[in-house]
Amino acid sequence: MLAGCGPQRSVDRVESAGQSGTDEDMKPKPAELTIWADDNAEKLAALKGITAKYTEQTGIPVNITPIAMNDQPQALSLDGPAGKGPDLFYQPGIGSLSVQGLVQPLKVSEEDTAKFTKETLEALSYDGKLYGLPFVVETYALLYNKELVPDAPKTIAELEQLAGKMTNAGSDEYGFLYDATNFYYSWAFTGGSGGYIFKETDTGFDINDIGLNQAGSVKGLSLIQSWFEKGYLPKGVNGDIVGGLFNEGKVGAVINGPWAITDHKAQLGDKLAVAALPVMEDGTHPQSFIGVKGWMLSAYSKNPEWATDLAVFLTNAESSMAWFKATGEMPAHLDALNDPVLVNDPLVAGFSEQIQYGKPFPNVAELTHVWDPMANALKFASEGEDVQTVLDEAVVQIQDKIKMAGAQ
Repeated sequence: MLAGCGPQRSVDRVESAGQSGTDEDMKPKPAELTIWADDNAEKLAALKGITAKYTEQTGIPVNITPIAMNDQPQALSLDGPAGKGPDLFYQPGIGSLSVQGLVQPLKVSEEDTAKFTKETLEALSYDGKLYGLPFVVETYALLYNKELVPDAPKTIAELEQLAGKMTNAGSDEYGFLYDATNFYYSWAFTGGSGGYIFKETDTGFDINDIGLNQAGSVKGLSLIQSWFEKGYLPKGVNGDIVGGLFNEGKVGAVINGPWAITDHKAQLGDKLAVAALPVMEDGTHPQSFIGVKGWMLSAYSKNPEWATDLAVFLTNAESSMAWFKATGEMPAHLDALNDPVLVNDPLVAGFSEQIQYGKPFPNVAELTHVWDPMANALKFASEGEDVQTVLDEAVVQIQDKIKMAGAQ
């Protein structure tokens, strides 16, 4: 399903201890294993159920510490050296974790890695080494209210027609809404217009070739700006506003991910539907980001073999399906992803289709320097500033940040 997304480089795969190894491979059982999980009450409850089964099978208690994903790297850099860090922690891709020395390579078998696509493994790899196992694969798509929008718009022109027909800002009613100053979402229209972040090469990405102020990116941001100018999107719109108005039945369609399904389903019931993002004017598809969240092996773990064993268990088909049923998040494990429960679920099918047109995040540490400058560029464009100018300024800021970080 993810085939053909981004450059493919080999990942080290070594025979491992753990679920795919033998008893002789394993060191003595630790008194407990500690994992850091995102601090969401419902998800923590689901995770406790999964880890309880691991404890039943191995006798090893699993201590779950809730820490927001965005806060985990900094917390690990402080707690890890002091011996207070986790064995595994939960992150959306490798990012700069390897460069910071916060992770160590996993030793897992070919049998285990064969349960995931090359792209999802690559998202948790750096310089050919695998540091985590994929748990959730995600992208965003078009969520719509069938009572207001019987058929999903298939083109940007149809989406704009919907906005023109339904939008009444005075009553907080809109044809479509999304968090447009969030680069994560708006990238779909920038990438779909031919833009790029870092130029792809045969071996990865050229961080010195930034395409965010080139023609395709300018075209994509100009489209987004036009939605603000026409009043289709209100200035200052954010994710909370989008979700709240959609739940109230005041918005025909929104752009969001599978993580929002549980909440919207509770409010909208069978009125909720999902479709791929509408096609661009030239027939190309919006290029949504494909994200991979996985369990990373901490560089400070004193029990890497058993932590790896736990990572294999957390990401196996049974655990992945339990997580999907509890959270609605799409599993990365191929056996789970092809389970009839998912294949026959129309809400999942919309995301599955959009994934075909998506693209993984550039797997370089320098991506961290892109988000804030692009958020500013989107905000300034939404307020009517010249698109080329704000993108030129964003690229200069990105280049400066990369230089300050010590890149060559």
